[in-house]
Amino acid sequence: MEEAFSFSGTVENNTATINVQVTPEHYLYKHQFQFTPQSDISALGNATYPTSELIFDPYYNKNLETFSQNFTIQLPVTNAGTLPEVQVGFQGCAKAGLCYPPHSITIPLVAQNTGTMSTSAEQASSSQNSAPDSIYQQQLEGNSLPVALMLFILAGIGLSLTPCVLPMFPILSSLILGAKEQSKGRTIALTSTYVLTMSATFAVAGTLMGLFGASLNLQAKLQSPWLLIPMAILFVLLALSMFGLYEVQLPTKLREKLSGNQQQSGSLSGAAVMGMLSALVVSPCVSAPLAGALIYISSTGDALFGGLTLFALGLGMGIPLFVLALGGRHWLPKSGAWMNGIRSFFGVLLLGVAIWMLERIIPAPLTLLLWGALLIGSGIFAGALKLNTEAASQKLKQAVGILCLIYGTCLIVGGAMGNQDPLRPLASVTAQPPGSGNVSNSAPTSNFTKITTLKELDALLADAAIQQKPALVDVYADWCISCKVIERTVFPDPLVTDQLNQLTLIKLDITDNTREHQQYLNQNSLFGPPALLFFDGSGKEAPALKSQGEITAEQLHQKLTALLNRQT
Repeated sequence: MEEAFSFSGTVENNTATINVQVTPEHYLYKHQFQFTPQSDISALGNATYPTSELIFDPYYNKNLETFSQNFTIQLPVTNAGTLPEVQVGFQGCAKAGLCYPPHSITIPLVAQNTGTMSTSAEQASSSQNSAPDSIYQQQLEGNSLPVALMLFILAGIGLSLTPCVLPMFPILSSLILGAKEQSKGRTIALTSTYVLTMSATFAVAGTLMGLFGASLNLQAKLQSPWLLIPMAILFVLLALSMFGLYEVQLPTKLREKLSGNQQQSGSLSGAAVMGMLSALVVSPCVSAPLAGALIYISSTGDALFGGLTLFALGLGMGIPLFVLALGGRHWLPKSGAWMNGIRSFFGVLLLGVAIWMLERIIPAPLTLLLWGALLIGSGIFAGALKLNTEAASQKLKQAVGILCLIYGTCLIVGGAMGNQDPLRPLASVTAQPPGSGNVSNSAPTSNFTKITTLKELDALLADAAIQQKPALVDVYADWCISCKVIERTVFPDPLVTDQLNQLTLIKLDITDNTREHQQYLNQNSLFGPPALLFFDGSGKEAPALKSQGEITAEQLHQKLTALLNRQT
């Protein structure tokens, strides 16, 4: 039912606008619409509908007014508070011969900037934090395909500057800088192949998203150890080639057939493979704009739109990479010891990419050990243990090496102690003495109850409702890097710790990605972790506060403020 018809709402100047999306070859009955005021709404007026279509309905055996296209309903509301919601009752059918039973859904009414029914805290939550993906989604809904493609290109450029895309730079640099001297035309051909293949991989993901929607859960499928481990091994092999242990090449006969020149370095097929792998490396990162784009693609059910827009996203992400590839060789010396140092530097970065990928499937203390080993090795190669250095450049290199050696040692010790935070590797595992009963302020994540099944989730939410206590559900997975960032940096932030202590904290672990987990993600229109769901003291979710992707402490503070204000 909810896959065939979707609803969203806004409120402005005492009037709610209900946006209804109808899947092609379906229709809704006008007479079956019912609106019931929910939280923060005292009364509703009579609904105003657009022009309907009169058809003879075989189920009712009479002429009825129906809607078979997307439309909006205007609904007067009074006394709306900070989080107004309305329950919509409806019934619809598929023209192929299936009629759904009557159904109801509660939707939030997102306040517009000029609206008069929301407090400043709620407006801040709506405009800044509650749904940045919804803002991006609205931009897509209101524009044509060319404008949407341009928006995705701009979003791709923006995403290329985020930390989760940084591993792509050493991958491309190893492809271009790892080759022998080549012409500008060859460099352009290699880079274009890389970017186009990466974009095509995104296009395939967009097409699948348009066909299958959120139930596909691509993010989780790309975190399988069967995929991550071989990719990590591949990056280790590439890194070793950057250190000069061997040269990665196609077989001589095949290379002659492809290029006609044994000395010509850089393979177009290799660039294509690296482009595809780069897309897979970046795919787990779900930022707010990308989440909003995926929501819109899945809601349209348009595979062509999904493919074209994510292809445009890949092109946008490739623009800075293209600039890097074109200018990389001109910015660096052509040969000599300096060039060997640059190759080794990118080899270290490729090893870092391998560890970054394995971090999703190995224990956190082991990750600290790997990072420590990489830093110690880098420090030694940088000359940290050399006693006689005279040149200023060598002394600077040695200083950097010593810092890497010290920090790497701290990571090794911290990993051996069982610590998990690379930014605080030597922090005590137990921040409070046993039995002190005061761990919440220093380690708020310890207050989360970790569960893996929806039965456990329902029980905890029901218990919180009995206590009239609001709840926060953290949708988490071990392979989700952003989840661990939120756990380490956002939840312990003093800005939110006092607020979190007033909530029932639940961590829904979907690491195993069971069918039950996939259904839960689909029902809540989530594309995987990280995601935060907020419930008030009556056990009712506040959809306007739902968060997908990474979140800052300030954004979480705004959402928690709106949720706790709802209790008063």
